[in-house]
Amino acid sequence: MAYDFDRLLNPASIAVVGIGARPSGPARRIVANLLSLGYGGELYPINPKYDTILDQKCYPSLEAIGGPVDLAIVSVPAIDVPDMLRRGAALGIKNYMIISSGFAEVGGEGHVLEGELKQIAQEHELLIMGANCAGSINFHHRKHLSFTAVFEGDEFKAGPVAYIGQSGAMGPIFYSMAVKQGIGFSHIISSGNETTHGLTDFVEYLVDDPNTKVIVAYAEQLKNGRRLLELGKKARAAGKHIVVFKSARASAGARAAISHTGSMAGNDAICSSLFRRTGIVKVRTLEELVAVCKLLLATRPLPTGRRTAILAISGGTAVIAADLVEESGFAVPRLHPDTREKLKEWLPEFASFDNPIDVTSGLFYQPDKFAKVLECLTQDPGIDQLVVFGAYKHAIGQALAEASAKVLADCPKYSMAAWISGGPEVAAYFNDVGVPYFDNFAQCFEALNLIVPAGEGEKAAGKGDAGHAAPRDPQQEVLTEDVVKAQLKSFGVSVLDELVASSAQDAADAARKVGFPVAIKVISPDIPHRAKVGGIALGLHSGEAVADEFDRMLARVKERMPGAAVDSVIVQKMVAPGPELFLGMSHDPSFGRVLTFGLGGILTEALQQISFAPLPVTPDDARALVKEVPAVKALLSFNPGAEEALADVIVRVSDWCVSKGEGLRELDLNPIMLDEGKPVLIDGLAVVHHAEAAPALAAAHS
Repeated sequence: MAYDFDRLLNPASIAVVGIGARPSGPARRIVANLLSLGYGGELYPINPKYDTILDQKCYPSLEAIGGPVDLAIVSVPAIDVPDMLRRGAALGIKNYMIISSGFAEVGGEGHVLEGELKQIAQEHELLIMGANCAGSINFHHRKHLSFTAVFEGDEFKAGPVAYIGQSGAMGPIFYSMAVKQGIGFSHIISSGNETTHGLTDFVEYLVDDPNTKVIVAYAEQLKNGRRLLELGKKARAAGKHIVVFKSARASAGARAAISHTGSMAGNDAICSSLFRRTGIVKVRTLEELVAVCKLLLATRPLPTGRRTAILAISGGTAVIAADLVEESGFAVPRLHPDTREKLKEWLPEFASFDNPIDVTSGLFYQPDKFAKVLECLTQDPGIDQLVVFGAYKHAIGQALAEASAKVLADCPKYSMAAWISGGPEVAAYFNDVGVPYFDNFAQCFEALNLIVPAGEGEKAAGKGDAGHAAPRDPQQEVLTEDVVKAQLKSFGVSVLDELVASSAQDAADAARKVGFPVAIKVISPDIPHRAKVGGIALGLHSGEAVADEFDRMLARVKERMPGAAVDSVIVQKMVAPGPELFLGMSHDPSFGRVLTFGLGGILTEALQQISFAPLPVTPDDARALVKEVPAVKALLSFNPGAEEALADVIVRVSDWCVSKGEGLRELDLNPIMLDEGKPVLIDGLAVVHHAEAAPALAAAHS
């Protein structure tokens, strides 16, 4: 069914069920807010105890209004809400805003009540905002359907930013900060418990909303991360932006896992990597959120590179600016020779003619020449964006700002202004021409770093959670190295020559067959990290050495891991030392099964040089994974063709993971090495949950 979000967020007729006479009551506040903005639609306050409330006729019941309305706002005790939905559905009312609390957020009987709401909604195809929500505000149509008081005394400022969040208070807090920076809003939406529709449903609506350019989503939990990624692509294609303020970052990925993949692929690290690839911006603080919105609302297209020109009013600010720019991952390159030559016409002889530009005190009092220097920088072909660093709001400071704004108004390149102690007078010059203005030197580039694609030399993914293997769940099956390799080999993944041996003599014979030198490794589903308990021996050059090590290894491992199932080893031919790579898979609660790739061996968890892609992985995804890890890209540069060969291995591993179904929960291939320039799998581990034990992957709107 196509739900009507327009009627929900821009209703022409509203019933308010449960309104009372108490001024602080939430339903009464909603009606007061609506009337204060001149709401001219049909309004039906419902309470049998009153004839009028706020000079509006009061109705005894929903049935008394005589027909359906676009929206029913429900503010009655939780126990009475199911009956209210049934009665409204019988009247043909499809859209509800439930501000009542006492549902899933309180647990116990609240869960049962919310389950009843879901069932009623499914039966009658109802669209519910909430339950336990703070309402919504439609700025362009002046529909204040929220009980928040944050706008009292503040400007009700319409604009292109929309907020949707699971927190009722965060939207107004964000608004109060952003509006002071000149940012206007199209919507503020509180999704509450998301009984029927959640964050991604509203994001999808806002992507198509003509009044919205930037969509801010506040989420403590992403229930449908893959859908959000698709919306990120859709928004980017429409020239819009999605910004996610995700909280609970530290706890989201903190879970016990057997494989390295599970311990590293925390939710926050995965979000950072996948969001950036699909054009979604992730922020950590409200200050970052406001700064990012300013950058995204600029009238120029966002830069695609990180080469930055700096114009500053003094040598000190120029040096500070250059440090901040480079520390944020941007480059301060030398200017083009033609640019330096042009600058000689406007700068004094003792000035610096390269990036960053210090205009010296000679031009500080000459706004016209200051503007000419800025104009030269805008024309440099080796610059992606430029920033003007200034100070003061006195007459000369304002004159410099005005002159700069005039130049930047016609500049095709992305540009910003950072002005200490500039005040609203200076800010107005830049805001009027669509140039983002900051009163903090560092903040503008810290925020831009979240938006501009990372360069090849910059790490694209954040650090995940490091950790150790947890005890094995008795309901899960661990696929040991020999099993994993045999299955991947059938999918075209290259593995080394190796044999399984269950006695010292068998191990010695196997070593002679595969060829020396060899490694031997314990096979046990109870020992995922064998090196820690002495379960791996490398560089054995004779059958006698292999036989001796077999006996010593099994005794050593059984002593250190009493109770572990240990009765055989893998005897494996060794390859020459070289780059060690890592490929794994884990299940993320937001994005489902995700492939992890990066630097392997003992450095996997130490350096966290990793990148992510959701299954299934396409050849283009695989190439992106390889290129996004700086250390891997550098290592492979010495092996022509290795990048493409490794991408092929990644796709084959992805195909195998897909073939195993949702039961495959973790995979750890570490290391993968290059044997004569071709990727070959050295070691592997997988964790499978049987169908009856696997966590249910419930479908969710949000």
